[in-house]
Amino acid sequence: MRRLAVLLATSLAGFAYGQGATAPPADPSASERPVQPGESRQRQRDQAEQPRRQRRGNVDVTWIAPEPLKDLFEKFLPVPTFEGDRRPRGFLRPWMREVRRRVPQIAAAEGYFSPTLDIKFEDELREHATVTVDPGPRTVVDDIAIEFAGDLAGEGGEREARRRQIREAWSMAKGTPFRSADWEVAKTKIGEDLSSKVYATGAIASSEARVDAEAARAHLKLVLDSGPPFSFGDVEIEGLSEYSEALVRRVVDLRLGEPYDRERLTELQRAVQNGPWFSSVVVDIERDPARARAVPVKVTVTERPTREVGLAFGYGTDDGARAEAAFRHRNLFDRGFDLQSSLRVSQKRQIGFADVYLPPGLHRSRSRGTVPFQDSFGVLAERSDIEKLEISRFAVAGYRHFKLDNWELRAGLSYQIERSHPEGADERIKRALAPIVATTFRWVDDLFDPRKGGVLNLQVAAGSKALASGNDFIKAYGQYQHWVPITPRDQLLLRTELGTTIANSREGIPEDFLFRAGGSRSNRGYAYQALGVREGEAIVGGRYIATATAEFVHWLNEQWGAATFVDVGDAADTRDDWQLNPSYGVGARFKTPAGPFALDLAYAQRERRFRLSFSVTVAF
Repeated sequence: MRRLAVLLATSLAGFAYGQGATAPPADPSASERPVQPGESRQRQRDQAEQPRRQRRGNVDVTWIAPEPLKDLFEKFLPVPTFEGDRRPRGFLRPWMREVRRRVPQIAAAEGYFSPTLDIKFEDELREHATVTVDPGPRTVVDDIAIEFAGDLAGEGGEREARRRQIREAWSMAKGTPFRSADWEVAKTKIGEDLSSKVYATGAIASSEARVDAEAARAHLKLVLDSGPPFSFGDVEIEGLSEYSEALVRRVVDLRLGEPYDRERLTELQRAVQNGPWFSSVVVDIERDPARARAVPVKVTVTERPTREVGLAFGYGTDDGARAEAAFRHRNLFDRGFDLQSSLRVSQKRQIGFADVYLPPGLHRSRSRGTVPFQDSFGVLAERSDIEKLEISRFAVAGYRHFKLDNWELRAGLSYQIERSHPEGADERIKRALAPIVATTFRWVDDLFDPRKGGVLNLQVAAGSKALASGNDFIKAYGQYQHWVPITPRDQLLLRTELGTTIANSREGIPEDFLFRAGGSRSNRGYAYQALGVREGEAIVGGRYIATATAEFVHWLNEQWGAATFVDVGDAADTRDDWQLNPSYGVGARFKTPAGPFALDLAYAQRERRFRLSFSVTVAF
């Protein structure tokens, strides 16, 4: 039995698309010229001198081959073209030679090692060619031998478990088609798996794929050299000039002598990068086998400016024209405290605030391991006049903020005092000393342009007359958004919010712990915070809220889309007073770096009027 054995050292370079390699002998049955036996040389010359109109146009090629190979042949072996009315004599011969050379290479890269091909022309002018490729049987993986060298080849239960884990993670299982691309990917992955833990210099020492073309079987063998085991040493920090080294060390939780783990370095890099002080952070070790024991961990940072000033102007349908001036100091008192302050003035609301964020720390949890956290405190002064309700309030608060990849938790205490004056009703002073807990879960594919997934936000707050509040209350609120992809250009957005403030009445409770509805992020047929409880001539907050949205978006191209939607919902002081208040509308969408910009025209069924609104939609 004839056997064709092909040895591949580290890759199938000889079978890669477009690489130089010696092709098998051309199939003698493949026709270079459509001249029949017995045809004379004069006949050939006569044909070459046919009228010009019969020689116009390029050559059409039909490939007859299995679909995956056919697509590759059409992509990498396009038929040559020419310009002008007269086709050069013999211009197809280089293409035919290339077909004979490249077809076996392309087929081999897909696991076909014994192809045959035939090139035929349908007419004497060679204006249409048919290339038939019979790839033969597809080679599949027969057996895989993975051997080890270095420390990992030694004895011990931990080493044996690690060897078993690496072997089980091998991606080219027995019986799968042997493709060169899959072979390279599998080798890259197993090398990364080896060097991800303990063995920082682990690599593939040798690899081979022995292909039996006649039996259509591939025998794979790899030798993985782990090198010595690595462990973490001291943490060295480079690039600091404005900020204290203590800011970085607060989030370092690597233990001296801890076994090397690439994920632990990634966690440290993420924790340092999440701070406000550095524009880039690189965490790595020197992969020197001679220094494997207690190798230094290098943290290299690029600092941000300590101070920033910003100005912004805008307009929104909820609060009208606005202007904002912001100041940020990232190294307050030379201790890395992050001061964020702003003065924002709009037609309906004026706000000034100053928040100070302390350097982050680490909270150790048995269930979640190490969780980063950050403490903050701040003050706020606000005045607003919305729907004939004039509010002036002052608040102070302090929070601890925990954040993981898709989960956030904020817990703290706030105190606020509020002067509330509805037009046509009595002025009131309201107070609340309230512990607050808020959490957000995100599972979206893109934070600024979601196509699928959801975001859930939950909040709980409470106050008591016995502890400096104007009334006893418990506030519970939840909001959920969900994106459903229907087709590549169509999606459905569903949104709902539910809230209640449990109290004997709303008297004495600040508006921040009550509810109003309406506006571009709520029921769009109604003005911002126009749905609530009527008091005098004003709309004030109630103890209940429930709204819902269903929106269909069709994207016309990569940036522009059209939407149609239905909004319902209301805010009220009792469940019996709550109304459906449906509104319907259409809108335009335009993708921006901050999220899709929405311009909507909504019709409020109860008021029988249209309202225009716009906003930027992001995953809150």
